[in-house]
Amino acid sequence: MYPALRVRKSEAEEVRKKLFEIRAVDGERRFIRRGDWVEIPLREGSTEKAGIYGEIIAQKKPVFKERPPAPFELIKKSLDVPYPDILPRKWELFGDVLIFRIPKELEEYGFDIARAYAEVLGAKTVLRDVGGIEGEYREPMVEFLLGDDAETIHTENGVRFKFDASKIMFSSGNIDERIRMAYVSNRRETVVDMFAGIGYFSVPMAVHSRPEKIYACEKNPVSFGYLKENIGLNSVEDIIEPILGDNREVCPENVADRVIMGYVGSTDLFLPYAFRALKSEGIVHYHETCPEELLPDRPISRLKSAAKSAGYRVIGANIRKIKSYAPGIIHIVVDAKIRPWNEENMP
Repeated sequence: MYPALRVRKSEAEEVRKKLFEIRAVDGERRFIRRGDWVEIPLREGSTEKAGIYGEIIAQKKPVFKERPPAPFELIKKSLDVPYPDILPRKWELFGDVLIFRIPKELEEYGFDIARAYAEVLGAKTVLRDVGGIEGEYREPMVEFLLGDDAETIHTENGVRFKFDASKIMFSSGNIDERIRMAYVSNRRETVVDMFAGIGYFSVPMAVHSRPEKIYACEKNPVSFGYLKENIGLNSVEDIIEPILGDNREVCPENVADRVIMGYVGSTDLFLPYAFRALKSEGIVHYHETCPEELLPDRPISRLKSAAKSAGYRVIGANIRKIKSYAPGIIHIVVDAKIRPWNEENMP
């Protein structure tokens, strides 16, 4: 099957941009115009995300492109280094800032490698990942290989995120979850985002779901500064109220229909504060990194135990795997429906 999105010609350009942002377009096939309609080729597995923009069809006669050289092949040809086959084949490109790892065997060629990748991929600054992330604020461990300014604006799903890639982590592996969360709310809801960061979930939700109110809590002053900028950059000041501080101290209470806990680490320790934020019944999006063999029991039992202590119960829970976090460890999110525990609603 060759899936495609069928849209009117007048809407095709706008939809095309949105589909590219969520990485849904199949780059190996051509767009096909049939009268007043355009068929946009879709990658396998992206039809659910793309379906909100139009009708999904199966192309019987797809038209394939002649494949240009892959960026890696262009980079490889432009460099004169030993062991060219171990040059980085994976990278992160956020706006015009590029991040990758360099094998030890090629460290002395770092500047030349950075310049070659920047030219092919259109980056102004290149950062070398030297140690993943560290600390309470999950700061990236990087060094500058090219350029001295890592502040950028990265566009995803029609949302602009401004941040400094040398100071702020941005995980491309969470893109599907950010896109999903952008559409789960509605205009009647009040939302509390307990770990807002630069607005990873709050800003897309405000842009696409337009809830009545989002309280976005963030402890890291650097992230908080970018959170405020991104609220303005996406014109959602009327929806999001940014709150600086530890959510255990500043999180609003008894206001939320939906609570987002988009942090991994000791997330379960913050569950009591999530339940305090609920106005009554509601939904908690609880993130956790969990050994695969302990799924689904551990995150569900943690939710149920914390809910019971707070006077609530879990009446429904759906677990989604976001990505592999480490060997045998999965980053998951539980969408848990919560209701007060009293005699009237006890099973």
